[in-house]
Amino acid sequence: LKHQRPAAGRPAPRAMAAQELHSAGALESLRVETELFRQGLQSAGLAGAAAAAADASSGRVRVLAAAATSEDGAPRPLAPGEKRVHLVRHGQGFHNLLSDMYRERGKTFDAQSGVGGASNPYCRVEVLDSPLTEVGRRQARALQPAARRLAPELVVVSTLTRATQTALLAFAHLVEGPRTKVPFVAHDGCHEIAGVHACDRRRSLTELRQDFPQVDYSQTDLAEEDPFWSETERETLPHLAGRGLEFLLWLRKRPEAEVVVVAHFAWLMTLMNAVVECSEPELSNGFRTGELRSLVLRFEGGDGGGDAPSEGTSKRQRTACV
Repeated sequence: LKHQRPAAGRPAPRAMAAQELHSAGALESLRVETELFRQGLQSAGLAGAAAAAADASSGRVRVLAAAATSEDGAPRPLAPGEKRVHLVRHGQGFHNLLSDMYRERGKTFDAQSGVGGASNPYCRVEVLDSPLTEVGRRQARALQPAARRLAPELVVVSTLTRATQTALLAFAHLVEGPRTKVPFVAHDGCHEIAGVHACDRRRSLTELRQDFPQVDYSQTDLAEEDPFWSETERETLPHLAGRGLEFLLWLRKRPEAEVVVVAHFAWLMTLMNAVVECSEPELSNGFRTGELRSLVLRFEGGDGGGDAPSEGTSKRQRTACV
């Protein structure tokens, strides 16, 4: 088909602008959920808990985060043991779209507890392991210019479909058919807060392997079914924080110095507010869908390693580490 000249007064076709990638409704949802999540962390005694509880002399591991670039925009050099980590929240999923539509129509629901059945968009069976919408795909592709400027040695993806799709689209330059130029490793440790919400229940390992042959599902001892799923019980914030710390201890043991982690809103909020001490307050803000945020992590205390989390272990058998 030939390209047609746009009608007078009508802009030529172009990539979606920022306001189209993130509608007013989506930004309002982010504001509301960020505020509610901060309140939840405070109620659970986790807000700012990393700084108070992380005491190297008692054997606790302290994780500190700073911006990955200096004031002049140049990349900060890494000291021994530090890691450059690029955190990415997945692009818009269908559950995010439903949430925005509910709020735009004045419908209220409890996004934190998971109650509400069909009146809660996150609980609808139609959004089980919610994939990306077209906007979500565009958000992921919009990351490609920034992604090409990075030099990751490892890309870690949540086992949920939307995060894996985002990684493969945003870092498409590292994907060559069924192979990748650097390892793409799936990890349940950066799975979204789990339980009750159908959108946060991952599909079987067999299905994931069929859909994403580029991703390595063998390195982290994944169970065939989602080990965190419960129809009646929502994962607690202390447990989610513990899972986040376990993930960072696993990352600490890895040889790669520069890593991408593609994950989720609640997991990232908990990590950056209850596990990691941030030198700049903006590092702990809620992530927009399709947002990339780079930082340098420094670990203090512990033995320099830590056991990798056992993805096959039930969430009720785990204990929080913060």
